[in-house]
Amino acid sequence: MDNQFDVIVIGSGIGGLTSASLLSKLFGKRVLVLEQHFKPGGFTHIFKRKDWEWDVGIHYIGQMDSDSLPRKIIDFLTDGNLQWNKMIEPFEEFVYPNFRFEVHGKKEIYQQTLMEAFPKEKDNISEYFNDIEKMNKWFGYHITWKSLPKPLDSLPSPLSFSKHALITTKEYLDYRFRDERLKNLLVSRWGNYGLPPSYSAFLIHALIDVHYLEGGWYPNGGASMIAKSILPSIKKNQGDVLLSHRVDKILIENQKAIGVEVSLLQGDHVKEKKEFFADMIISNVGAYNTYLRLLPKEKLDVNLQKELQNIQSELKHFLSHSTSMLSLYLGLKEIPHFTNGRNYWIYRDWDHDKNFHQRNELIHGKPQMIYVSFPSIKNPMSVSPTAEIIAPIDYELFEKWKTQAWKNRDEDYQNLKNQIAHTLINFANEFIPNFSDIVEYYELATPLSNEFFSLHPKGIIYGLPCIPQRFKSKYLGPKSFLQNLFLTGADVGTPGFVGAMMGGLFAVAASMGMKNASQLLKTIMKKN
Repeated sequence: MDNQFDVIVIGSGIGGLTSASLLSKLFGKRVLVLEQHFKPGGFTHIFKRKDWEWDVGIHYIGQMDSDSLPRKIIDFLTDGNLQWNKMIEPFEEFVYPNFRFEVHGKKEIYQQTLMEAFPKEKDNISEYFNDIEKMNKWFGYHITWKSLPKPLDSLPSPLSFSKHALITTKEYLDYRFRDERLKNLLVSRWGNYGLPPSYSAFLIHALIDVHYLEGGWYPNGGASMIAKSILPSIKKNQGDVLLSHRVDKILIENQKAIGVEVSLLQGDHVKEKKEFFADMIISNVGAYNTYLRLLPKEKLDVNLQKELQNIQSELKHFLSHSTSMLSLYLGLKEIPHFTNGRNYWIYRDWDHDKNFHQRNELIHGKPQMIYVSFPSIKNPMSVSPTAEIIAPIDYELFEKWKTQAWKNRDEDYQNLKNQIAHTLINFANEFIPNFSDIVEYYELATPLSNEFFSLHPKGIIYGLPCIPQRFKSKYLGPKSFLQNLFLTGADVGTPGFVGAMMGGLFAVAASMGMKNASQLLKTIMKKN
């Protein structure tokens, strides 16, 4: 039957593609991937204007050295057809008023440069590196525990036995260090997970810092090559990937997920309604969309309705801590001579909590922080030079234009976007001389754009906020409370490409059983 599959995956981001590919390649499943956008790949896709090309989420990726587990997994998913370019050293620069710090993609060099800059904290810096690597191991135990079958999953999380994992990053830094500038320097990448030190769990900060200890990589040919290299493995066993197919509802029968109700989109209009059925449903559209939008409460019995209500209440609390972002895409006149392609993390103040709380000052011409990236320099196959600037901002500042159509919002909205774009370019120019001189084209994406293309509420791009409570929740993981329904992606793992990919791996582990999952890992390691 054309509408009957072994597995349905909702969403074609890297978490969904990982789950779909592994189930197809290793377990012979016929998988259907449904994507509401007109391009596959989620935040791994690209868009073009004239000869310029930008990624929308893959700005740089860590742990792509040939011996790492993430690299072995992506090589397995792509049959080794995706090549990776390591960024030139130093690959990042942390920029503060009257202070700049270059970051090298080698743990020993990074550690040594920190000790040279802060000699009185030498021993504490050494302990810090030990601590973040311990956190990496603790999280591995935690996500494995989340995938265990009943009743083993009722045991306490391994994270509850860790001294530092579930305190805030600020609490850890205050415990470990005395120098305020060092504390703030170490969290310069908080934009990678979206929360400043007083909000974020130390666990997520540690995972991100470990992730980039050996530098950054970028896919040869651009971010779109990721999905392009994985899709053939899904179609191999008569599976399919359908674009412009928005899942509106998960179908439930006898307290089990049995399929999905789908709208075939033509522009902004619904061309046709469809239904597809499978023995297993895997959602890659995030916990918010899955539990607040897709599950029909009326189809659940009283006990499951109560459980769904508890999950929804917790998710609404998490949503209040979530962060929205602006993305400014720049077409350049020439390859910038002032950079080798490194990223810049630029801050107006050393106090990250202050920068975060004053993020909306951006619309008054005073941005507090930006991330500047040069995707074209990282990709040797790029034709025209580009840059991107990302900055945090609240969704509510744009909410009044939500009901207006994408690309057809009114003059006030366009004027605000132009004002913000010029403000961001000028701020970058304060710290990167002559930056504004080479800008030829710009296009700003607001949280409304993120919401429109991803359906994530309030245009959030990180998924569940990485506050300590996220990692304490009994509800969040690859297994849902409903039989035959599983979750994949960043909300199972962590924000970012590798975190979402690992979420895809553990969704397969949860759905196929730990014995099969163990064999899965052995096969991946053996193939490489």
